[in-house]
Amino acid sequence: MPCCIASLIVAITIVLGAAVRDASAQQYPANPIRLIIPSAPGGSGDILGRAFAQRAVLGQPVVVENVPGATSMIGLTRVAKSPPDGYTLSLGATQSFTVNPNINKKLTYDPLKDFDPIAMLGLSFSALVVNAGVPAKSVSELVALAKANPGKLNFASPGNGSTHHLLGELFRRAAGIDVVHVPYKGSAQATVALLAGEVQFFFFPVFVDARSHLASGRLRALAVTTAKRSSMAPDVPTMSELGYDIVAPSWHVLVAPAGTPKAVVRRLAAEVHRINSLDEMKRVFASQGSEPNSMTPEALKEYIAAEFARYGQIVRETGVTVE
Repeated sequence: MPCCIASLIVAITIVLGAAVRDASAQQYPANPIRLIIPSAPGGSGDILGRAFAQRAVLGQPVVVENVPGATSMIGLTRVAKSPPDGYTLSLGATQSFTVNPNINKKLTYDPLKDFDPIAMLGLSFSALVVNAGVPAKSVSELVALAKANPGKLNFASPGNGSTHHLLGELFRRAAGIDVVHVPYKGSAQATVALLAGEVQFFFFPVFVDARSHLASGRLRALAVTTAKRSSMAPDVPTMSELGYDIVAPSWHVLVAPAGTPKAVVRRLAAEVHRINSLDEMKRVFASQGSEPNSMTPEALKEYIAAEFARYGQIVRETGVTVE
């Protein structure tokens, strides 16, 4: 076959393929959409994902399916291998998209190559919290206490290699203190340990979860990990203003398999932003200690890549690994 004819056939194939995809995107969605949440029911990601699914007005239902296991790897891998047609979506999070890929070399998905980010469902923050029995009412007092008692203070985390384990290690290094990391199986167990005094401090994963204990006086918040003070805790200083370069927002983003038509991604992103502006959704955000974010899919992709690189640097600095 002459070279020019072969080239023409390839060009026609590409054009026809693009036309089919564009037509499909214009008709989207023609079938129900499946939202795979890669965690068990009840967590913040599950609540935000279901809130989106229940309020989406797309002409077809969004059906939620929880696929937990292997710290989100099972569900995310399933989505990564699904057809990029907009009918299978999932949630990416700080832990699964920026931390796990940097500490787990056996991960079966690539957060930067296997997914197209759509929109952020919610952004929240952590807080450095101590048991009320700890004689420290500020970060500087906690550091002084730790230096006066090397190796005697413990800090909790929801598990080895978790985001909040990294925050504790960052704090330990930055403050030059000798403290002991105690991993638990999830935030609930870590919170119980903190309330019981088994550990002295904990970078609470979601500040709102600590509010009742803070109000009762059983726990005390010393700092938050936001870039600026939060409206939820205006009297609590940031780690940054105290001289510690620890800014660690937690987020959940809606994602699709890589290669999903841009028109579909834009349609879904517009729907997320519409839902996030609803008063009823604002109440959901408040219950989860989250806030909306209106980044475009392109800006969100850049943000996730930057966070991936930042946490990679943190992992290298702290030397945290998982078995």
